[in-house]
Amino acid sequence: MKKEFKIEKKLSPNKYNGRNGWKPDMIVNHITEGSFEGSVSWLCNPKSQASAHFVVAKDGRIVQLVELKDSAWANGTSTDISKNNHCSKSTLEKVRFRKTNANYYTISIEHEGFSGQGQGRLTDIQLEATIWLHRYIINEVKRIYGIEIPLDRDHIVGHYQIDPIRKPNCPGQNFQFQEIIKALREDVVNMTLEKWKEEMGIKSIDNLAKKGIVNNPEEWKKSLGENVPQWLFWSMIDRIAKEVK
Repeated sequence: MKKEFKIEKKLSPNKYNGRNGWKPDMIVNHITEGSFEGSVSWLCNPKSQASAHFVVAKDGRIVQLVELKDSAWANGTSTDISKNNHCSKSTLEKVRFRKTNANYYTISIEHEGFSGQGQGRLTDIQLEATIWLHRYIINEVKRIYGIEIPLDRDHIVGHYQIDPIRKPNCPGQNFQFQEIIKALREDVVNMTLEKWKEEMGIKSIDNLAKKGIVNNPEEWKKSLGENVPQWLFWSMIDRIAKEVK
């Protein structure tokens, strides 16, 4: 069974209200370059002029600093061509093409750690927590905006891909991008399989009901996925065998 995590809210004043007409379709991963508590405090301080939507601690704690409907100050790209963080500098085609502040269409996650200590590699529980958080974000974005965040390295990204000149080591070369994406893709496969099994079960119940082999088909549909007692299974097989004869 997958572990459930909790999100503690400690909202930061550092944000743009809304998203300037954009919908978020990218998740950007960062390293804090500091402790969990210190980073949360700093990102809530107006003097920092910085924030993130979430911060994930090494022990798996999760704090939310900015609502998903608002833009955090974490992945800003400039429209001034003379700046090192101009959108044209990004290694991502989508960022270069959009030519606007990337904060408007991204959701940012800071991870407690130092790029010089492990090069961004997360602890086991921290990795588990951020996979859970990515899953949560994807579901919330679909609920709020009606869009799916693609599960690939063009949409589950690192800050270094947005701002390669100023942030080349954020979150670090050992950050487990592929493990995160693999886990998220497995979720989709499992959900698709469960949906297929449910659809097959409903179809079979309807067919058996038409032949008079099962009664109360709607009640049977409600119990799909439950374990069937042996006596009931063999009773149904017996009834089907008699019908075939």
